[in-house]
Amino acid sequence: MKLARLAAAAALLAAVPAAAAPASAKPKYDPDRLVCESRNVIGSRLQRVRVCHTMLEWEEVRLQEKVGLMRKQYNGASGAGGDAGARDSIN
Repeated sequence: MKLARLAAAAALLAAVPAAAAPASAKPKYDPDRLVCESRNVIGSRLQRVRVCHTMLEWEEVRLQEKVGLMRKQYNGASGAGGDAGARDSIN
């Protein structure tokens, strides 16, 4: 009797991971998939704009933002005087 219960439990446990595997599988990366984001409008607390790009374009946008921020941090904020905040103007 115990052997039959043990065999039934083992068969039940063996079937569960096989059924759960496809549900937990991540979808493949698709660079052409369209992804939309809502962005705040500068100067408004309530208005938002929906921006849609492909995943590949979003990666490029984020890379450009990151590079621009790194340049801004390195060079400093440029004011009305042009190169007033640039690092190479420091003696």
